[in-house]
Amino acid sequence: MQSVIQALASEGGLKRVLQLVKADVEDRTPIAQSDLLNGSMFPFFRVITYEKVLQSGLLEISVGTIYNTIFGPGGQYTLKLFTFIATKITEMSVENLQLSLTAFAKILDMNDNAQLILGLRPIAEAFATALDALNGGDDDSAAMSMRRMLRRAKKRLGMENEAHEESSPTKASSKARVQFEFSIDGPGLLSSNGPRHNNDLEDITEVRILPTFQEIIANRPPYLPPLDAIKCHVRGFGGLVDRHFRLYREDQVGPIRDAIKSELIGQKGPFTKGADPRRAKNTQRNLTRVNKYTTLQFERLFCDKWQGFVATITVEQPKEAQKTIMEKRKEWFRSKKRLQKDSLVCVLDSAGHAIFCTVANVKYEKKCIEESDSGDMDEQEEKEIPVFEDFVNDPQRAILTIAPIEDRDAATMADYFTKRKSSRNLMLLEFPRILLGAFKPTLEALQSLATGVEVPFADLLATEEVSSTASDIHPPEYTQQPGFRFDLSCLLDDGGSCTLSTKEDFDLKALDGSTLDEKQAEALVNILCRRVAICQGPPGTGKSFTASALMRVLLSTKNKSRKKKQKGPPVLVVTYTNHANDQTMENALDNGFSRIIRIGSRSKSERLQDLNLRVVSQGMQRTRTELDEGFSRSMALGADASFVREVLRDFGNGDEIENLKNHLQNNYPGYYEQFWGRDEDGFEMVAYDPGFVIKSWMAGKLGSGNVRQQKRNTTRLLDDEVSIRQMLPQERQALYAFWINEHHGSRRQMLRSALESWRKAKKEHDAARQETDLRCLEEADIIGVTTSGLARNTDLLKRLGIKVVLIEEAGEVLEAHTLTALLPSVEHLVLIGDHQQLKPQVNNFDLSSESRNGKQYCLDMSLFERLVSPPEGIPGARLPFTTLETQRRMHPSISDLIRQTLYPHLKDATKVIEHPEVIGMAKRLFWLDHEVPEVGAEKDELVATSKSNDYEVEMTARLVGHLLSQGEYQSKDIAVLTPYLGQLFKLRSRLDGQYEIVLDERDVEGLIKEGIIERAQSAGIRTEPSKVATLLQTLKLTTVDNFQGEEAKVVIISLVRSNKRNECGFLKTSNRINVLLSRAKYGMYIIGNSATSAHVPMWAKVVTLLNEKDNIGSKLALRCERHQDTLIEVSTPDDFTRLSPEGGCHLRCDRRLKCGHACIVKCHSDLRHNNIKCLEPCNRPKQGCDHICRKECGERCDLRCEEMLQGINLELSCGHVIPDLPCWQFQAKDTIECMVLVDRTVPGCQHTVKVKCHISVDSDGFRCTAMCGEALKCGHFCRMECSSCRNGLLKDWHATCTEICGRDFSNCRHTCKEFCHEGKPCGTCKLRCEVACSHSRCNQQCGEPCVPCAQAQCSSFCPHSRCTMPCAAPCDWIPCSKRCTKLLACGHQCPSLCGEICPSTAFCQQCGTDDNKNLMVDYEEMKTFQEMDLDHDPVLIPPCGHPTLMSNMDRWVDMSEVYDMNEDNTVKAIKATEPFSSKELKDLKGCPACRGSLRGVNRYGRLVRRVLLDESTKRFVTSAGTAYGPLTERLFTAQESLANDHGIPKNAMLPFRLTLSHRRDDQFSIICSTTQAWPRYEELKATRRTIQEYFRKVNKDETPFAHIYKLVETCRRRAGRIEDIDLRSPVSQVTFHIMAHAMLIRCDILLLSDVLHQTGKMKRPGPIATKVVVDLSQNRTECIRFIDEALKANDYERAVEGHIFYVRYCAIEIPYLTDAAKAQGLKDEGTAHINSAHALCENHNSAKVDSLVSEVKDAERALAGGSFMQTVSSEERRAVLAAMAKEFRGTGHWYTCVNGHPFSVGECGMPMQLARCPQCDSPIGGQHHRPTEGVARADDLDDELRRMNLGGRQPFM
Repeated sequence: MQSVIQALASEGGLKRVLQLVKADVEDRTPIAQSDLLNGSMFPFFRVITYEKVLQSGLLEISVGTIYNTIFGPGGQYTLKLFTFIATKITEMSVENLQLSLTAFAKILDMNDNAQLILGLRPIAEAFATALDALNGGDDDSAAMSMRRMLRRAKKRLGMENEAHEESSPTKASSKARVQFEFSIDGPGLLSSNGPRHNNDLEDITEVRILPTFQEIIANRPPYLPPLDAIKCHVRGFGGLVDRHFRLYREDQVGPIRDAIKSELIGQKGPFTKGADPRRAKNTQRNLTRVNKYTTLQFERLFCDKWQGFVATITVEQPKEAQKTIMEKRKEWFRSKKRLQKDSLVCVLDSAGHAIFCTVANVKYEKKCIEESDSGDMDEQEEKEIPVFEDFVNDPQRAILTIAPIEDRDAATMADYFTKRKSSRNLMLLEFPRILLGAFKPTLEALQSLATGVEVPFADLLATEEVSSTASDIHPPEYTQQPGFRFDLSCLLDDGGSCTLSTKEDFDLKALDGSTLDEKQAEALVNILCRRVAICQGPPGTGKSFTASALMRVLLSTKNKSRKKKQKGPPVLVVTYTNHANDQTMENALDNGFSRIIRIGSRSKSERLQDLNLRVVSQGMQRTRTELDEGFSRSMALGADASFVREVLRDFGNGDEIENLKNHLQNNYPGYYEQFWGRDEDGFEMVAYDPGFVIKSWMAGKLGSGNVRQQKRNTTRLLDDEVSIRQMLPQERQALYAFWINEHHGSRRQMLRSALESWRKAKKEHDAARQETDLRCLEEADIIGVTTSGLARNTDLLKRLGIKVVLIEEAGEVLEAHTLTALLPSVEHLVLIGDHQQLKPQVNNFDLSSESRNGKQYCLDMSLFERLVSPPEGIPGARLPFTTLETQRRMHPSISDLIRQTLYPHLKDATKVIEHPEVIGMAKRLFWLDHEVPEVGAEKDELVATSKSNDYEVEMTARLVGHLLSQGEYQSKDIAVLTPYLGQLFKLRSRLDGQYEIVLDERDVEGLIKEGIIERAQSAGIRTEPSKVATLLQTLKLTTVDNFQGEEAKVVIISLVRSNKRNECGFLKTSNRINVLLSRAKYGMYIIGNSATSAHVPMWAKVVTLLNEKDNIGSKLALRCERHQDTLIEVSTPDDFTRLSPEGGCHLRCDRRLKCGHACIVKCHSDLRHNNIKCLEPCNRPKQGCDHICRKECGERCDLRCEEMLQGINLELSCGHVIPDLPCWQFQAKDTIECMVLVDRTVPGCQHTVKVKCHISVDSDGFRCTAMCGEALKCGHFCRMECSSCRNGLLKDWHATCTEICGRDFSNCRHTCKEFCHEGKPCGTCKLRCEVACSHSRCNQQCGEPCVPCAQAQCSSFCPHSRCTMPCAAPCDWIPCSKRCTKLLACGHQCPSLCGEICPSTAFCQQCGTDDNKNLMVDYEEMKTFQEMDLDHDPVLIPPCGHPTLMSNMDRWVDMSEVYDMNEDNTVKAIKATEPFSSKELKDLKGCPACRGSLRGVNRYGRLVRRVLLDESTKRFVTSAGTAYGPLTERLFTAQESLANDHGIPKNAMLPFRLTLSHRRDDQFSIICSTTQAWPRYEELKATRRTIQEYFRKVNKDETPFAHIYKLVETCRRRAGRIEDIDLRSPVSQVTFHIMAHAMLIRCDILLLSDVLHQTGKMKRPGPIATKVVVDLSQNRTECIRFIDEALKANDYERAVEGHIFYVRYCAIEIPYLTDAAKAQGLKDEGTAHINSAHALCENHNSAKVDSLVSEVKDAERALAGGSFMQTVSSEERRAVLAAMAKEFRGTGHWYTCVNGHPFSVGECGMPMQLARCPQCDSPIGGQHHRPTEGVARADDLDDELRRMNLGGRQPFM
């Protein structure tokens, strides 16, 4: 059905609808008319009036579209259609009549201006006539439904209002009451003094929920409607809603308003000068607690997809948090519950603003944050993750994020952020006790009720007559259907049948076989027979039981209807608190109801967790329509949020001049041209600063001499289009200010519009999500919700068509909350409660009936109380109700207290008389009277306004401990009640610090069998062994108000108040006293000062009753259960310790312990007695030996004898001997297993393993634990356990090798540290690079190219020769072979070479250390250091400290490979070397003694730097090649995702003009700006940025050789050399930059073509379409340069791609050209490039070039004008590129191809097979270790470096 409705609401569907409703029916024959109605019209009505269609939130927009289409312009389509239908009404069936009337009524519901079309009224009358003519009367369900529809239709047409006005004079003629009345100052304009402020309005629908700033500072009291409806400015039900809205708002919002005003008065702001200090003082008691945070600053504005507009702010840390360390600060915020999520806060500016917000919790989403960042931030800051909340890190400033409650405040917050408004006076006020969600939804629901919607039972709830007798109440409407009967059989125990019809009398005796008593049965029947039913249940009389019986009847009746395929709606159960709702739902589960759903996230019940709507909805299968709509609306929501972020970025642009320039260009183009355009003479003002022109104009520098002197206003200046040069200075100032304000106003309006669009999208998204919730709720039988939860979910619940609403504890629910439960579909309202127990809670005492002033409002009067016992003389109906009379909770002595005071007819059930006595107490009921005064107000901020009494705290704690020590009461059997939070706070702390032994729930059977608990009753005792717990964990501790509906076996009451003024505080009302005295089942103990309460009438009666039975006194009598004759009376806490220290008496325990020893402690309970640990020696003998137990009697004996037998030397069957054994083991010596470790050979694998002697390796179950050791394919050995590899079925199976790879990297001396990866390249080395020089060391990873040292001075020099190259270049000097002439510190000559760093004196040949003198330095003649002639052959001392003769070291490092050597081993000249040579210069040998590095030896500088250059180039190639493959695959994947994407958002916005020209980067920026809210391109744009970064890294200027060339060239120029140097080294011919360039262009073409295609399909809203301008001339020029560069590098694959790109650009631009000649010219150019591409493919045939042929043909088709398609590279092409990526490995040996491109070869290092160059596809490799033709080593590197020589001096020979 969902898809059908959406199809009808589509463009094609609406055309069909219009074709149907606009059909010309008058000219048709009667038969054709009948065919039209029956064949098309009525089936169409059946679809659009289907109940679930009308209830669906997902289809709400589609349904509205259909009905609005039927209505037509001015209602003409509906008028024509239904005028025709009215003529056929008499011929219709009842079903078709119902369909037509439903469609007619729904059309009127969706079009408010229908009442203006008078022609629709006769149609309504025609329907009325047809209904009157039906045979079915009021009992016909169809007729009843149609009459209800007709009444609704007439009301929409204004026909019901006229009838009401005609009858109103009769009602007004009732006698008026005569009494003296004070005048009431009405609201808004009705006030005699005018409105009090800008939020004082007559219509509550226009009143803002939270106070405005004017309302806060207003001095006049607010308008509060009185209880008497006659005195209100609105009458009837609207007046009732108005009264409760204003009173409830004042109760909830008034304290907030007064608290803020108090803060403003304290600041002595400009708006509080007229404040009345006396009135401010009078409101102090109603002020809510406020936390203040100063110096507020706005840091960031953001729009979250789910939460909307938010602002990140910083405030000063509270003083308590500033002085602590980080961890304590975190704990302080947590314990104080400061600034928690959803907390209500106010941004207060004493200058005139109060912005209410909630604390938001924004989740970090990188994509959204990047879009939203505004302000001046550098690149590094933009990459940082933004902080939305941080209370801990900064001791001075706290960071949090807030969300304004009203979107209209967002613009003001933006003004603060942009400094347009000063934030100097800003502060943040937190209201920690106030939850916005607790009252705002209710107030909004009341505003909705005031809009005139149809409300059930309005006639009963808002009558203006004074009733003295109970009104007659009609049955619920749904019970009037034909044959409807309630099924009461479910209540009968005998399985009999019983039904009830509301049309017949019912005999209550029919329920004698049920579990209901007489009054409960009467109440049940009355509830079923009254549409508004009320049941009063005094304490303990079974209100919940009666409600459960009612639910059984309703659901039993519903199930019978379900069998008849009449599925009824669920029953809605409403409570005030979450706790009460949990109890009600759990009670329903206990009674067998399983189809239950609980709405709300604050449920504490574990049983209801899986029945929560959120959980149930997640398990519901969603329809395809729901999934599609959910996705599309989620995307739309994200797009709207992105648009808001774009607007906020505009706010973040603080350049006022630039903003003005844009504003003038868009709105005042004439003035823009005057400022920045060309003048009449063609001159244009040029300034580097855009603000220079405006500043000059403001200073009067731009003007002519003829300026009039009379000042004109801004409007005239603009209307007359006065030239900027003809304005006075004052006019310029005014016009400038006007433009700035106008621009700011437009930005504010744009923000409001954007937020409104987001809010609408959020509502639609929530509606789509609620569709699944709706289907879940339709399947339920019972729905549980709190009053506030109901208000939040009103829209959802309205769609369910709920008939029955049951409100539990209705006497405790505010009438405002009850009114919101009156959903339009409700026909049966059940109120169960007791108005004589707790009243509804109100915050403002002055609005309650307890206050003298509050009696005129009585906000704390529930609807339950008002209907049962309306105030005397006040208009209102008095409804009949039933009172339950038999209580089953309290012992008669306790129930007598409320029977004698409140409930004279209250009866006691038989079972309560049998309640047992309270163990440990002399009496079950007693008032401990005392005169110890109360403490007073507390200082703790959590209980600052509360009271406490330390004496009562201690007495209560001692009494609780005494009761629990009896061992009789389970956890939670005892309740401690107190009326004050201050006392509760102290009791909690006190009880949490005292421990007691209590019964656990784990072993009751054992305890009973052992005789531990003699009085135990298995049903009433916990089933756990004893444990230690705090008193707080063993009882219920709460305030009186939170204990209604609860009970406990024993109740202890702390009254707290004890003062000379006899003020008893909260407990002066009979309602609260009633609850206090009616919670106990077995016993109740009151601790308090009776004199303080005696003046209260009910307390006076209670005290009298207690006195009569001697149940009050100054001493509390305890009882010892073992010595009952012992008198124990306590009056102070110390008396418990003195007289009953262990819960008994002060005598010694006279009972024997279960072990037989005597108990030595004081008298105590059985529980404590049985937990006494006996400390006597154990006298229990061991079995099987003659040893005795050595433990204490109270400890458990060991199961086995643990005595150690020494020196027995037991020989086992295997021959091993055991010297010592425990006794228990010796007793069973035959079972002893030998544990000696022995060597055994395992059959099969032949491994030798160590096992315990008793283990057989021949058994089938033995598993060999030795390492497998077999060789794997990779060459490593298997290290798995042998038994894992040889397990029978999988013989010789080996797991993945876990050895370290260990292969050598080709560009460093390290080995691969990854786990073995056979068949996969090693990648790049991740270790830290070891390259260093005398100036610095490389900071890169070893596998990355080094950044060459930029120092111009090489460290290789001596007095005889000097290197003229920069540090990073291979040295061009002739190393000196003479001995160093410098002297060491000891005075002797240095032993090392000239030009090397002199060693320490430890290496002096004359006076050095003996160890150094004896070091071997000549490895050929085996001579030591001291034996050598250093003048002839000096030593080299590397950093490792091992000296070696120069001649030995030269031969060791192959010095002759880089230098021509003389016969005496001195250096003759530089020799040309080969890059990547087979001699492996990279493996520069280390020290002959230790293999230490020789890179610090200057003599080998040329050799070292030559190797470093080789290594760096190889690293560059490996790194670039490794990254290339994944990057190409990412581009292909992003390319494919476009084909599967859902397109662009429906609400995406296009600019007026889209210009794509200039450079590619400019085009990309414009595309990003245009598509920033389009998720379609997020991955492609991210890929493009990654490719751009890759292109930067592999640029030809970033190659190692290029870096060195730059350094050499710089040094050369500094030396005065000016001739050009040509850089043509084969090593430098790395073409990765060409490959990256091609990839980047390909990505840009893909993005550009798809964006143009998608925008071409979009329609811009409004009359002006988006103009698209495309100029790709620079792109084509770039392609020409790219092709030339690729051809120079012999990269024919990239050259072909360049031609393809050129053709693509031509094909993209041609459709946007208006000049046919230019378009043809582009087409010709593209054709030429197509031909060139084909030629290259033919001339350079290879796999890589061939893979582009299909792309060439695709480009050719696109040029020919083919339709758009996304070009996806062929699988062949992707495979070629993937294979290419694998060629760039990190291990192996290196060569260069014929074109100079480097490549590596694995294994031995020589080519083994023919292959292709990864970059240019030239033949590479070879066979049989010989390189193929063209694979040559580069011999000219040194020649080139030599050409770069800086000096003209010949090297020293």
